[in-house]
Amino acid sequence: MSYIPIVMPPTTPQPPSPRTRELAEILAKVLEEYQKAHPAVTGAEMREAIQIAKSATGGNKSPVAVILSLGIALVLMATVLGLVFLRSGGDVELGSSMPIVVLGIMVFIGILAAVIKIASR
Repeated sequence: MSYIPIVMPPTTPQPPSPRTRELAEILAKVLEEYQKAHPAVTGAEMREAIQIAKSATGGNKSPVAVILSLGIALVLMATVLGLVFLRSGGDVELGSSMPIVVLGIMVFIGILAAVIKIASR
């Protein structure tokens, strides 16, 4: 097997939309007015305030919500596996119940992926 490097042409970034430019101008004016009204504010405080505002509008979930979601997913998985066990009459054979087990595992993995995505924000 030979290695053939592929060089991608450089892409030029898209210019910001008119709404993006307008919002940037408004934000710059607000920050400038705030700095004039509060000359003791530092650049680090301004950056921290912007980060807080970004996380507030991004729908960042609290750790309690993430833990609650994971708990619900675990209860759902335990319920599905319990139903499969009861359906099979207490035997360990899962031949006829395998589609339900697969569906339960798929639901669990989907919920777990959503919780991980939310937690990583």
